[in-house]
Amino acid sequence: MYQLRFDTPNAWVQCVLEHFEDFLLDHAACERKAGSTAEHFAVRYRDKPELIDTMLEIAKEEIEHFHDVCRLLWERGRDLGPDEPDPYINPLMEEAHSSGDRRLLDRLLIGSISEYRGCERFALLSRALDDGGADSELVAFYEDLAADDSRHRQQYYNLARLYFEESRIEARLDTWLDCEAEVVRQLEIRPALH
Repeated sequence: MYQLRFDTPNAWVQCVLEHFEDFLLDHAACERKAGSTAEHFAVRYRDKPELIDTMLEIAKEEIEHFHDVCRLLWERGRDLGPDEPDPYINPLMEEAHSSGDRRLLDRLLIGSISEYRGCERFALLSRALDDGGADSELVAFYEDLAADDSRHRQQYYNLARLYFEESRIEARLDTWLDCEAEVVRQLEIRPALH
């Protein structure tokens, strides 16, 4: 299995801890968008039952996560904010092919990589929350999210392997890993998942 090519800096974790409610607002938006993305896959690729089944499972989990984060916000007296443009996903999508089977391959690989990034960051956050003495339920929540994103990463990747030759996947994955690393390297440190 592949590895990300740029590690999230420690400054990101510190920023999130210092502005946790702002992070929750972004986190909720990301979970909602992840659910919508999975639903979109299921609708667009109606001739691929394995993809539909997997994407509907992912969509259900992402919407549950969205609901869970909404509850965390409400417990803190916060409402959902407006969606903001995503400086992580948007540059990746601009580089993706827009038609044919190349579109599907790119979107599956972007999905896998972005879930991997979420897994990495949720794991970092859960450890930092635990080290800081946060409520054990909150720590467990982020540990569970890291595990779920790890599974989603594999599900997206497995779908790519189902529909495309390994050599084609690896060539395109190499490009995407470099692209994603550069995007993350240039991201402003802010209380956001990406």
